Amino acid sequence: MLIRIAPKTFLCRYPLSTGAIYSATVLICVSVVCILALITQVILMNNDNCSSRFVWRNAYSFSITGVIYTVVMLVMHIWLIWGVKEKKASVILSWFVITAMWLSQTFFLLIILICIYSTDVNFVAWVLSFILGLIAIGILTYFVLVVYGFWLELKTEERNRNLAAQNNDL
Repeated sequence: MLIRIAPKTFLCRYPLSTGAIYSATVLICVSVVCILALITQVILMNNDNCSSRFVWRNAYSFSITGVIYTVVMLVMHIWLIWGVKEKKASVILSWFVITAMWLSQTFFLLIILICIYSTDVNFVAWVLSFILGLIAIGILTYFVLVVYGFWLELKTEERNRNLAAQNNDL
């Protein structure tokens, strides 16, 4: 099924290799912004006098975990750029699987947070947040599908080279 929805070109104009590099670059920028925001949050929480309470300790530990997780994702996106330039299909497939899991976690986290905060915010703000969150998830899904399409392109090229080599040996 993913083969049917994987794009053949990036933005209907550029090759998938360009799209994969662009996707990785955008995701690197997103990761850097998240790392900076989480580090700022950890520093501010560490200086807070309420940090001895159980809730604050949990939030503090989740923020530190978020920093570590985002650094790992940053390394994954840098690894993708290397994999695209070297045309390493195994690197691209590994990135696809890990990033698809990250994207699904992000989607479910969006749904959970929207449900938790639905009573605390204005309905219009809630709907607007939900719509903008879904648009962001859609854009990230497109980036992941572009990389998957590039992986399919690499696998097809490899299969064609193997068939040509077999025909030459006969």
